Amino acid sequence: MTTTAGAATPAELERRFCLLAAAGDLDGLIGLYAADAVVSLPRGREAAGHDAIRAAFAEALSSGACWPEPDTTRVIVAGALAMTSSTSPDGAVGTQVARREPAGGWVWVRDGSHLRCAAAAALLGAA
Repeated sequence: MTTTAGAATPAELERRFCLLAAAGDLDGLIGLYAADAVVSLPRGREAAGHDAIRAAFAEALSSGACWPEPDTTRVIVAGALAMTSSTSPDGAVGTQVARREPAGGWVWVRDGSHLRCAAAAALLGAA
């Protein structure tokens, strides 16, 4: 399944992320990120750009990672940038930076938590 890139609002990014991840829609997930986005990975590593982000999410999805819809999502908008912050049901807080694209949609440019949190949850599940 392929979906439209980005989201209409920064707050919608997290909801779409959870739906796309649950559906295993890798193309849709990548569409939430700008071509120049950077995603934090475990152990201080990063994935930069669509190809690296795709590989990281493909690995996470194939290992059974899942992302529940957050209990709360907060957004601070400053012009064409926004910080999104969400709290998952287990209390983990995730933060991302979004950018409004010229066509008006929003995409993440910096994701500091989705793959780091998925890796941490996998480690806890294996313990």
